[in-house]
Amino acid sequence: MPLFERPTVTLAYREAGSGPPLVFLHGWCDSSAAWEPVIARWSARYRCIAPDMRGHGDSGFPRDHAVFPEALANDVVALCRGIGAERPVLIGHSFGGMLAATIAAREPTCPRAIVVIDQPLALGPFAAQMRALEPVIRGADSHRTFRNGLFASMIGGLGGDLRAGVEARSAATPNEVALAFWAPLFEYSPAEVEAFSARLLGALAQVPSLVIEAVPQPGYREEVARAAPGARFVELPAGHWVHLERPADFDAALEAFLAAVP
Repeated sequence: MPLFERPTVTLAYREAGSGPPLVFLHGWCDSSAAWEPVIARWSARYRCIAPDMRGHGDSGFPRDHAVFPEALANDVVALCRGIGAERPVLIGHSFGGMLAATIAAREPTCPRAIVVIDQPLALGPFAAQMRALEPVIRGADSHRTFRNGLFASMIGGLGGDLRAGVEARSAATPNEVALAFWAPLFEYSPAEVEAFSARLLGALAQVPSLVIEAVPQPGYREEVARAAPGARFVELPAGHWVHLERPADFDAALEAFLAAVP
């Protein structure tokens, strides 16, 4: 994998194909390897780029320990500019979907469009659930058990090598990385979580946006429609890794969206 140097961190990324750039952003305790099957299909017509977030996969952990959303967003923007991937479509799964929306909110001239896959941008209910479990999630002896159980509950119909890959990538992510990425859930006040959520939802109105929901969240489609009436919303019932579990339907949804993006 090629490497991209930033002042405090070395980022690894995958790249294949040529054409308009698509940048694939993985989720929490995952890596760019989650996008390999997708890149194999899309690289015939697009320049496909998939970075490992700091602390994940083959990327380093930042020397200044900065893993807040703005730093992660800066990584993606710097990488795109550094390798000449101008005006990419950002396609983010899970935490990567939140990251895509963060980038659009902070730098709306960077992405041509964004795709948010199975990541509610209204973070309040999730943050409240996680705060109730804070001693377990942040416990040195209990975090890994929590994470394994969470991933098992979300993995859906994946089997074989795809399931093994999800499990292996989670197992390879150190606890300190996992907990650092989730720190805002515990350290932000409820008002700060609400304000951050409003910015993320508002980002869907700033650029062409597609929201793919695999695990239904009550009322979320209506919330997206209020914040961004022009955003596309597609339901693909599946486990959390819908792009791996339902590849043909995922590709069709993405194809239809890209065809409509200026």
